[in-house]
Order: sequence, then C-alpha cells, then structure tokens
Amino acid sequence: MNHAITIELQFFLISILWGAIILLAYDCLRIIRRQISHNSFFLALEDLIFWIVTSLFIFSMIYRENNGVIRGFSVMGMTIGMVLYHYIFSDFLVSFITKIIDTLLRPFRFIIKKIKQLLHFLASIGKRIVNFLLGRLKKYNKSVRIALNSRKQKRNAKRKKRKRKKALKKEKEAASKAGQNIQKKQNGNTKQNSAKIKKRVNLEKL
Repeated sequence: MNHAITIELQFFLISILWGAIILLAYDCLRIIRRQISHNSFFLALEDLIFWIVTSLFIFSMIYRENNGVIRGFSVMGMTIGMVLYHYIFSDFLVSFITKIIDTLLRPFRFIIKKIKQLLHFLASIGKRIVNFLLGRLKKYNKSVRIALNSRKQKRNAKRKKRKRKKALKKEKEAASKAGQNIQKKQNGNTKQNSAKIKKRVNLEKL
C-alpha cells in the first residue's frame, strides 16, 4: 500500500477516534449535570466553554497530524466517530456511570440528609428559644417602662402635692397677715373712738 494512502488512512482513523473522544468528554459533562443541578445560564456557559476548548484541541490535532490543513475526510471521520459513539456507547455509559456514582454517593447523601435534618431541627429549636427570650425581654422592657412611668407619676404627684401645700401655706400666711392688719385697724379705730368718747365726756363734765 502506498505510504501516502497509509498516512491518510491513519489520519482518518485518528479523526474517528477524536470524534468519539469529544462526545465522551461531553458525556462526562452530562454525568456531572445529572449529579449537580444547573440552571439554563450555566448550561449555556458550560456548552460554550466546552466547544471552544474542543475546537482548540481539534485544531491542534489537525495541525500536528496534517500540518494544519483541514480536509473533508477528517471532518467526516470526526462526524462518523461521534455518530458511532453516540448510538453504541453514549447512553449506556452515561446511565451506567451515573448509577455507579449514585451507588457510591448514596451513603454520603444519606449522612448529609440526616445532618441537614438535624441542623434544621436544631435551628427550629434555636428559633423557638430566641423567640421566647425576645418575648420575655419585651415583657420585661414593658414592665420596666410601666414601673418607670409609675415612679415618674408618683414623683410628679408628690411635686404637685408639695406645690399645693406651699401654695396653701402662702395663702394661709397671707390670710393671717390680712387678718392681723384688719385687727390692728379695728383696734386702732376702737382706741380712737374710746379717746373721742372720753373727750366728749370730759367736755360734758366741764
């Protein structure tokens, strides 16, 4: 067989192998997605990164094996490899490896589930304790406020009583002074009247 044909056939077989390897790598990504849930944004981002990296590997392979010349049979070989791998191995490998991983991770998932349940239980108890303490604290603050307000009211009442007593005392003092002044005036008037009467009597005697 011609040496050039042998090289082309070898490159064609390598292209088929590369097509299968590309889908095998994508199946690994599928297995990871089955184990860890992804949203649509991360799915699109992972696909974009995967195909960028894949195109770089394909270009390096073509550059190394065929001096960077892209030929139709190399693209066809990769397509054949992808199709063969997809219909023969892909679904079986993905489901088989997923089952193995699920079996291996089942004890850990069970432990993690129990730990989550325990943490949730402890969190609920802690929440109840915190709510109870907050309720007691609110009641205590309320009772303290009521006590302070009652003390304040008592102090204000005492101050008002003192003020009233002082006012009454002043009123009594003022009234007593006024009474004393009136009595003094009355005494002065009586003295004057008695003096006048004495004068009249003396005049009448004369």
